[in-house]
Amino acid sequence: MSFSSRSNEVPPPPLEKIGDLVYSPGTDLPFGKRIRIGLSEQTIYESAVEHGYRTGIRAHFTFIEDHECSNPVPLDDKQFTMIIEHLVPTNLNAFEQGLWRSHFIAGWMGVYLGLVTDEDDMDTDIDK
Repeated sequence: MSFSSRSNEVPPPPLEKIGDLVYSPGTDLPFGKRIRIGLSEQTIYESAVEHGYRTGIRAHFTFIEDHECSNPVPLDDKQFTMIIEHLVPTNLNAFEQGLWRSHFIAGWMGVYLGLVTDEDDMDTDIDK
C-alpha cells in the first residue's frame, strides 16, 4: 500500500466573505447567476469549475457537429485526455486545472445524458 504525504497535495483556495456569506471564489459556483447592476446584467463571477463545465458542453456540441453524429458521444479515458490536454487553460494553477478537468467531463456527460439538450441552454458566454 502506498502512502502519500499531505504536503504533496495542492491546497484549496482561500475562502472569502461578503457580509455573512462565506464562499470560495475559485470553486463555489453561481452557474451563470446574474445580477442586475444599473441597466445591465453581469455574471457575479466565473470560476475554473464553471468554465470547465461550460467548455465541456460546448466541446461536445462541436464534436457532434464536426463528426456529423446524430447522438451524443461518450468518450473513454484516452479520448478525454487528448481533448482536455488541448483545451485546458494554461493560466490556471494545478488545483484549478484539476477542477476544470473534472467539470469539463461533467459538462460533456451532461450533454450525453440529455441534461443539456442545446448549447443555447447555457446562460452565459464563457468567452467574455
